[in-house]
Amino acid sequence: MIEQWLSTPDVRFVLQPIISLSSAQTIGYELLSRPITDGRELPVESFFQTASEQGAAVAVDRHLINRITKFLNERSIPAPAFVNLHPDSLTDPYIQARIVPLAHMVVIEVTERVDWNFAELESFLREWQQRGGMFALDDFGSGYSGLEKLVIIHPDYVKLDARLVRGADQNHVKQKVMEAVSQLSSFLSFKLLAEGIETEGELETCLTRGVTIGQGFYFCRPLPWDQHPQVDPAIKHHILQRYQWIQRSKAAPQTIGPDWAYHAAVLADLQLTPGNQARADLISSALYRVLRPHSATVLVADNEGLRPWVSHGHAHRHMMPWSSPSLARDAFQHVRVEVRQTSGDNGDSNGLTGELNHLLGSPQSVAICPVGHPPWGLIGADYLQPYAWSEERLNVLHTYARLMSLVVSPKREAPLNIRANPAD
Repeated sequence: MIEQWLSTPDVRFVLQPIISLSSAQTIGYELLSRPITDGRELPVESFFQTASEQGAAVAVDRHLINRITKFLNERSIPAPAFVNLHPDSLTDPYIQARIVPLAHMVVIEVTERVDWNFAELESFLREWQQRGGMFALDDFGSGYSGLEKLVIIHPDYVKLDARLVRGADQNHVKQKVMEAVSQLSSFLSFKLLAEGIETEGELETCLTRGVTIGQGFYFCRPLPWDQHPQVDPAIKHHILQRYQWIQRSKAAPQTIGPDWAYHAAVLADLQLTPGNQARADLISSALYRVLRPHSATVLVADNEGLRPWVSHGHAHRHMMPWSSPSLARDAFQHVRVEVRQTSGDNGDSNGLTGELNHLLGSPQSVAICPVGHPPWGLIGADYLQPYAWSEERLNVLHTYARLMSLVVSPKREAPLNIRANPAD
């Protein structure tokens, strides 16, 4: 089967939406390969498993990466594509050379099910992240070394194996595993994704056990891009209703409260953290843990606009051009904290549209604070709930912005030349 396919490689691609379980937005698509021989589609799981067992996974991925590149470059897919590659393929120079230019549009999925060459793979993944790319630890919970890999490689996403999700609403042990991994996500700053959600009960379990992203037949089956894979509006409405009910039912504290031990630990970690981006990520993560917003994002200004640099939660990574009016642009140009809170159900009654909407995921409460003296960027956070920003929360945001101003100093190669729309 493998040799025959390699002699005349053919493939078609289908995509399955990946859904935020707090905003019901599509935040990405998994790009799934369907190998074809003599006009017929081969059994997918056995094809890739056989390729791995026979040592042909890299040869298969070399053909696939060229077709994936062509597929993505010919289409305007509005969110990152999650792409599966064998761990051995990620240490192959031919594949590395072709995947690196896709860092802005691809999330690499690395499976837990096979053995890795840790040293070589970790080196590539670190470089990939430094270029702005993200990667997911796939099939988490299917093997014995998942926790070790989780600690060593620091993924952006962790995908719970579908076998762990299937029937979880009827399995107390699976629910406890979900809760434990969700707690790990808050400490290790990764986004937790459950794949294989097929029923409303499984969705409900994921929502109540701290899973923040979902994927599966319940939302949408994999479809070719020209057939418009998307989630039914009724399902989106149901997700929003359930998420908001769960949030309201939680006994949330009325005040944030000073946690001096935690803040002291953050300061100690900053002293040991080299590099501007790593420090910005640490501060953004601390803000995210203290305020528990929908997302927290750091943006850096350049001549094109404000580009997301590091983020936690469900922030999208879209450039915000100077020509597009936005709350972020106002905060940067006027060097002041900008707050916008609405009471509308859709979170757009006061202009939360366009680039800000894409970046922050339809929030109803947004606050953005300049960073640096003079400012070189912004730090912001948002909530889906209306009127979520209190004076206390704004003080926390401002404090972390000042801390970032002191310890992070990105350098520009040229003076900033903001090209805004003259009509604004």
